[in-house]
Amino acid sequence: MMKVLLVEDEVGTRNLLRIIVNWEEFHMKIIGEAQNGREALFRIQEEIPDLVVTDIKMPIMDGISLAEEIMKKYPQVKVIIVTAYDDFKYAQKALRAGAVDFILKPLKRQEVKEALARVGRQIETVEEGTKEVMEQIRDYLEENYAQSSLSLSTTAERFYLNPSYLSRTFRKKTGIPFVEYLNKVRIEHACDYLKSGNWKVYEIAEKVGIPNPDYFGRCFRKYVGMSVNDYKKSKICAE
Repeated sequence: MMKVLLVEDEVGTRNLLRIIVNWEEFHMKIIGEAQNGREALFRIQEEIPDLVVTDIKMPIMDGISLAEEIMKKYPQVKVIIVTAYDDFKYAQKALRAGAVDFILKPLKRQEVKEALARVGRQIETVEEGTKEVMEQIRDYLEENYAQSSLSLSTTAERFYLNPSYLSRTFRKKTGIPFVEYLNKVRIEHACDYLKSGNWKVYEIAEKVGIPNPDYFGRCFRKYVGMSVNDYKKSKICAE
């Protein structure tokens, strides 16, 4: 389900947006609401929705400014502008700010449905491409975990992505931060080394791309739940 954030200072309009269409019909789910652009940015940081439906005229931060911030910080998030101004200049300004579609007030069910269908298709296309790239990145980490220089920034460079975008998207798709995922892969391979040979701890640490023994030890305890020595003595390692 695509996650949707509603941003509207008028309670009546916000409630109408909730009920005017069956959101599930478009594979969408409303995951939150905000009364202005500033509040919306906090919610976006927490939830990272796929779509933001925002009014153009709000106190504190309006919809145009919000769309501009979203385009800079969360380029993968789509924005639909809701406006009472049937004016080409406002439509132009909204599109320049990064909005991909707009809906005019008073809200009409068919117009809302058409806008959601258009944007939904865009999101699905991006999601198909993003899913494939994330799978490629996971494969890349699995193949190159032993390189101590492997990091978020080097991986982003390898795949021609902005590091911040990769960080947010990777977490959204996998459920855990990039560095934690990479360390988890490395520790899983460290466990394989411990089971398959009589390696010294510092040798294994180097082999899995964590050459600092102290940091390796902390990572190992975090992901396995025990120290390396305790693991070597355990039945798990003997299996």
